[in-house]
Amino acid sequence: MKNDKHKFLSVFLVVGFIIGACIGMIICDFLDLNIGFSIALGAGFGMLLGIVMGSVIDYERQNKERESSLSTI
Repeated sequence: MKNDKHKFLSVFLVVGFIIGACIGMIICDFLDLNIGFSIALGAGFGMLLGIVMGSVIDYERQNKERESSLSTI
């Protein structure tokens, strides 16, 4: 791939959205909350966690690649 600079960020964003929406539906069943509110809140928190995890992984991977390229010069 030419442009996989933010590959893990994209993957974790989508995965966080899906898992967060599923958790929102489960919370809605157990706590008898409004389903729209529960799914939206769960998906939002899932995407937020996905962004954080994906950004950290991409940042570490880019730093490792940058250090290895500098050490070969």
